[in-house]
Amino acid sequence: MERLYQPDFTCIFGVDYGDAFSYRNIDSLIWPIFSDIEPSNTLKNLLKIKDNEGNPLFYRRNLRIEDLKIEMNCSNIHVGLIQAMNTSKSYGIANSDVIELVKRDPSMFKGILSFNLNQKTTEHHIINEIQKIQDLIPVCGVAIYPSLTKLNLTEEVNQNLMNLMNYCRKNSLFIKVDLSNFKFGDNHSQFASPERIESFIASHLNNYIILSGFSIYNEFENILNRFKKYPNVWLEFDPRSIGGMTPSNLFTKIFGTQGFIQNFWQRISIGSATPTLEISQIVRGFIEATEKLNFTQKNLLLTWAFRNLNRFNKSIFKPIDNGIISTYPKIKEQSDKSYINQIISTNIVQLRSYSITQLLFLTDIIKNIFDRIINKYPELNDGELLLRSYHTTTTLLINEHEVGNYLDLHYYFAELSTQDSSDFMHTVLAEENRPDFNHLDHRIASTYGSKQLVLPIRNRKLKLGSRENLYLLATFGPRILDLLIEIKLYKEN
Repeated sequence: MERLYQPDFTCIFGVDYGDAFSYRNIDSLIWPIFSDIEPSNTLKNLLKIKDNEGNPLFYRRNLRIEDLKIEMNCSNIHVGLIQAMNTSKSYGIANSDVIELVKRDPSMFKGILSFNLNQKTTEHHIINEIQKIQDLIPVCGVAIYPSLTKLNLTEEVNQNLMNLMNYCRKNSLFIKVDLSNFKFGDNHSQFASPERIESFIASHLNNYIILSGFSIYNEFENILNRFKKYPNVWLEFDPRSIGGMTPSNLFTKIFGTQGFIQNFWQRISIGSATPTLEISQIVRGFIEATEKLNFTQKNLLLTWAFRNLNRFNKSIFKPIDNGIISTYPKIKEQSDKSYINQIISTNIVQLRSYSITQLLFLTDIIKNIFDRIINKYPELNDGELLLRSYHTTTTLLINEHEVGNYLDLHYYFAELSTQDSSDFMHTVLAEENRPDFNHLDHRIASTYGSKQLVLPIRNRKLKLGSRENLYLLATFGPRILDLLIEIKLYKEN
């Protein structure tokens, strides 16, 4: 359903991400612990650690890489992020463990590295290490563990940290701040306090920072309310957040938290922490929880929750090449004619909708054409711009282009168009030897907006309100649509 009623994400994320389904679903946390990969000594030491009852402290299932791929494929997950854990001690997960797994299939796996930032090294040692590893595998981010390493995130004299943040910012690598204590005895929670984390984030507003490993019970709402105002902050959810709940109950609690979806739908990632838990169980719980949401929230989360990370780095997360998509909009016809008292510029623009019902953002297209015409005739000041849609199941609208408002409008119209039309006369009576079943699309186009709009031009400016933007509501798609943009500029007598 979410693909059939996808919005025009071009007007939210830019042209590269207009179609979310051109990108793969991502499992954002996988530990490189598999029976057919020889672990590093650091990882061997981690797996030897026992709790007070003699059980392994770092629980994992006995899996091979083939098992992982089957679990991912079953869950419609096609990219996995393999994460290191540098604890600055004799135990952890080495970058070499990440390299060994990612090298097996770099199209499916990407690396998240980890370093001891408290270690005294030459000035660019860590950056040089990252660059060497980038020559071997695709790297998408770096994980830091403040409470395990006693890393002071507010210490400006830590040159390793400063160099890392600068490098990651310039190279579109995210920083994942892991807040989990992993139940290790030598955890120092004061280094991951909300105050220190916020100070760190506020000092690095141009870095993408993912917060991970926090507790749903006693940390989540504080994190949500504290960090929702920072657009560079993302949240990762994985089994460490569950705390005795099923995945379904976990996501139900998350989605039911006031303000979460509105503020973070486009800034979350979801990891399985394989081999601790299966991604299939995480995906199942996620889908079950979305069934309880309204149409807008359900479709947004189903579309982006497992795809959001694609927008971090174009060179690492590449779109699926289906080889059939042409670029739109296109100028189908263009002509300027001069008359005694006016210039008339006629432009027919060809648009494409990519879903059954889609609210297409027109403002940039119209302003580009307007700017070209108005600059061509510098001596003319006033006139009018006519917009006209030629299709009976389309309509033109003017409204505010705030992201939430746009999504509310789009999904409102999309949900209307999902209603059953089987009781209407415009259903199977096919005078043109084709069945019609889209009465509701015709009704929506006739009820909302207008078939044409006329906008005044005064003093060489298109007179739109400061918050007014232009849209074409296209139903009964996907389809190619023609839009007339006619500009009249009046000559002075």
